Amino acid sequence: MWNLKSYKDHGFGLWAAIRRDTGHFAGQCGLALQRNVDGRDEVEIGYLFLREVWNAGFATEAAIACCDFGFAKLGRDRLVSLIDPANGASKRVAEKVGMSLEKEIDRWGKRIQVYRIAK
Repeated sequence: MWNLKSYKDHGFGLWAAIRRDTGHFAGQCGLALQRNVDGRDEVEIGYLFLREVWNAGFATEAAIACCDFGFAKLGRDRLVSLIDPANGASKRVAEKVGMSLEKEIDRWGKRIQVYRIAK
């Protein structure tokens, strides 16, 4: 439900990722507005994929598409990903698409790393 509201309010949200070879659901990716990330609202690139498709490049391909959409279609000048410091795979995806660690913050009751990419 929040995803439909995000599209209505902001013009973006998450997309279903469907495998071209099988037509099966592989996960989700897209953009989400994150309020008050260390004092500012940010547009986050999010990617969550089924474990069975990890290490197949889906998250990287999806994150690149999200960057392109956020910069070209939405006119954003920066995008972030909020990543648990223990999630090495998500950090590698962020780095592959050109993001770099900007800072660590407290969010959702734990430490979170903010990765950023500028246009």
